[in-house]
Amino acid sequence: MRKNNLDQLEFYTSLASAILVYVLAYLQYSKGKEVWWLILIAAILMTANAYVKYKKIEKNKSDL
Repeated sequence: MRKNNLDQLEFYTSLASAILVYVLAYLQYSKGKEVWWLILIAAILMTANAYVKYKKIEKNKSDL
């Protein structure tokens, strides 16, 4: 597998994981659990990680 394909796969899995954690945070919030905000912080950090991976892919495309 080429490095670019691996970077794209890494981005997609990071994005999917972040979305699932947002859903988990919402479910915890709707059930009245008090730890929903910790899960939300984790989701925000995962989104930032996906964004960094996206920017890395875009930089590699522009270098070609």
